Parts: sequence; C-alpha cells; structure tokens
Amino acid sequence: MASRKEQKEQARAARLAAEQAAQARAARMRRMQLLGGVVVIAVAAIVVAIAISGGGSGGGAIKQNSPQSRALYSQINTLLTGIPESGTTLGNPKAPVTMTYFGDLECPICRDFTLNTLPQFIQNDVRTGKAKVVYRSMCTATCNDYSNGQSIFNNQQVAAYAAGRQNLFWYYAELFYHQQRAEGSGYVTSTFLNDLAGQIPALKQSTWQTDRKDPSLLSQVQGDEQAASTDNLQGTPTLILQGPKGQLTAPNSVVNPGGYSALASTLRQVS
Repeated sequence: MASRKEQKEQARAARLAAEQAAQARAARMRRMQLLGGVVVIAVAAIVVAIAISGGGSGGGAIKQNSPQSRALYSQINTLLTGIPESGTTLGNPKAPVTMTYFGDLECPICRDFTLNTLPQFIQNDVRTGKAKVVYRSMCTATCNDYSNGQSIFNNQQVAAYAAGRQNLFWYYAELFYHQQRAEGSGYVTSTFLNDLAGQIPALKQSTWQTDRKDPSLLSQVQGDEQAASTDNLQGTPTLILQGPKGQLTAPNSVVNPGGYSALASTLRQVS
C-alpha cells in the first residue's frame, strides 16, 4: 500500500495532468471561438488575463480600485447580480434542484470548472429558478501542497464563508478563483485574502473581519469536510445534483470547456 506521502504526490500529479489537459482544451476552444467570430468573448478573456497577470506583489491580489479590479468585479457582478444569495447558497431557495459543489478555493480544476462551465449553468439554470448551488468545503489541493495545508485551507474557506454572512460568498469565491495562482506557491496570505475582500464594494470590511473569528464558521468548514469523508468523495470539484427524480453526481467532463452539456444532461435526469 502506498504511503500517505506517495498518495499525496500521486494525487497532485493527477491534478496537474488534468489541469494541463483542461488548459489545452481551453486553448482549442478559444481558437474555435475566434474562428467562429466570437471576438467579444475572447477580448473579455484577455482583459481578465491581463488583470490577473498585473496582480499585486507580496502575496496580494490585483490592486484594489484599479481599472483591472473594477473590470473584474463588473464581470462577476454581471454574472451574479439579481440572483438570491444566502450564506454559500446561490439561487432561489425553492428551486427544485440543488447542486452541491464540494470545492477547494486553491484547486485548479475547481477554477477551471468555475470559470469555464459554471457561468452558463448560472445563467441558464440558476437565474431561471431551475436550480440552486450550495458550496461546501473539501481540502484537496491546499492540503496536498503544504505541510500546514489544513490551517491554510481553514483560513481561506472561512474568509469566503464570512463574506457569505453578508450574502456575498459567491462574489468572494469568484474573485478568488479568477486570481488563483500556481499550486504550492504560498500566495494565500492575509494580504491576499484582505485584498479580495477589498474588491467587493458592498462588503462591510469591519464586519467581515469580525465574522472571520467566529468559531461557528470554522465548524461549518469542518462539517463540510466530515460530510465529504462520510460520503467517500475522492476529489474536487465534486458536483452532486438532487431533484424530484433522485440524486446523481455530475461526470468529470463538466470541468472541460463546453462541459455545460454534461452538467445540463445531469440536471435533466434529476429534474
């Protein structure tokens, strides 16, 4: 049986391979979009890429109140505005289908899913009231990349959950995924987390800082992880859809560019 260290190394290698494959698929998709004349989408992607590459130094995110920061926030606000939020739940609480999203904010495959597939699901199915999304925490990349990974994970996830106290969890999580950096690079510092919060105009900073110290939020993160362990979940993102016709786990292909079709198919099966 492989040692815990070997298991971690194997898991990280698998994630990196999956990330590289997803990036290659994304590059092909971008070429297809350009050939098809979807220039506006391509330009938007370039703007976001410039915003991220121009991020702050010393562990910080992109500079608050900068043109890049405002452009990124505007993009996220367009995606989310008008959709009900409560804690880590996005969508009408009475929506017939619930998609539970087990994720790690430092997971690169979660980033690929959140940036490539989730927006279409939000636009087509969450905004229209067909489904809601509930985010739950599961430590994968963070715990495998650092010796003190569990502590880092708890801190970053609680920071997002604290934004959820003001019904802004999804704004915080989206900003995090958009500004995610290389695995194991140690970028998630207090400065980085504070900078993300500062990019959300509606977030009351003093309240957010106080809520981060609330032990009930840490208990929520730990409860999420216990649920993932009990269900023997193997990685992130794990997407579990439950509706009137039952419960299904979405296939791994949903992380691909164009993966919305697989997610929509799963939604139809449980609706």
